[in-house]
Amino acid sequence: MEGAAAALFAGHAAMVDEEYEAAIAHYSEAIDRDSQCADAYSKRAAAHLQRRSFAAAAEDAAASVALTPTAKALEREGRARFGLADFVGARAAFVRAAELDGASREMARWVRKCDAELRLAAVRGGGGGGAPSGGAAQPVSDPSKVRHEWYQTQTHVVVSILARHVPEEKVAVEFGEARVGVAIELEGGAKYQLNLSLFHKLVPGECKYSVSNAKVELTMKKHTPGKWEALEGEGEGEVKPVAVPPPATAPPSTSVYSGSKKNWDAIDSTLKKEEEEEKPEGEEALNKLFRDIYGKASDETRRAMNKSFQTSGGTVLSTNWDEVAQKDYEKERTAPNGQEWKKWG
Repeated sequence: MEGAAAALFAGHAAMVDEEYEAAIAHYSEAIDRDSQCADAYSKRAAAHLQRRSFAAAAEDAAASVALTPTAKALEREGRARFGLADFVGARAAFVRAAELDGASREMARWVRKCDAELRLAAVRGGGGGGAPSGGAAQPVSDPSKVRHEWYQTQTHVVVSILARHVPEEKVAVEFGEARVGVAIELEGGAKYQLNLSLFHKLVPGECKYSVSNAKVELTMKKHTPGKWEALEGEGEGEVKPVAVPPPATAPPSTSVYSGSKKNWDAIDSTLKKEEEEEKPEGEEALNKLFRDIYGKASDETRRAMNKSFQTSGGTVLSTNWDEVAQKDYEKERTAPNGQEWKKWG
């Protein structure tokens, strides 16, 4: 577990530095160490979204939700499915996120976007409701529409081929020392082929692939651990070592965090500013106002606030000590009709 926590911290630092590929590598290491870590799946989904790897993001977000449903993981699943044009599935994720997040306005906006896309799809489809039943996307039949994405960890390269609803028996994969070949028979009989000459060598016997409703995924073991500069090459590319996350017991630092190049004092200041600029509503807004006033007040102002609020039974809040010092709010209080004030004890 400690190793997983260290990898998570390193992933967070890479995200802050906008080094999304490195973040994915660190989160993948956290998942390797603790396959039940919902936060690692959710954070890796966020990194995939930054790289517009929507299929990988949707799969990771769904895995996170299956372990521990959170509004953030559901939002990431919704955004990923929206990117895949699965507007029904995206809408369902955003609605569920709003339920967990207390009717979030941001989720409401996403739901409206999904509704708009669904209406547009229905018009284009001649009123037949352009979204597939149940939110499932249609199988791909045109090889030119199939694309692939990739990411890497220190030990593996993962290639996702975004071909939906392909039967496993229609997929053939051959792993070589520094190459991989994929042949897929699509809906309607069209053939898709992907032949890659890789940046560096593999361990073919430890490479594998899987087929899901959303994609065909190749997981290829690197011959030499480290970072590839690209997916493709002549098999002789220079593999650079990946920084190892510091131990979880390493002492905290306020200026540098887990190898991050960011100044965390500045980040803390930015986060604090963002919190101050948030627009809470109702009772939450009132409580925030009280906290802000009290937190920045002088000792005299705090005395005034405490005395006026407590002795008036919560009906008066004054910051003027000169006025409050002379007041007896308990005598001046009036109760609603038919009731009277009484002291406890």
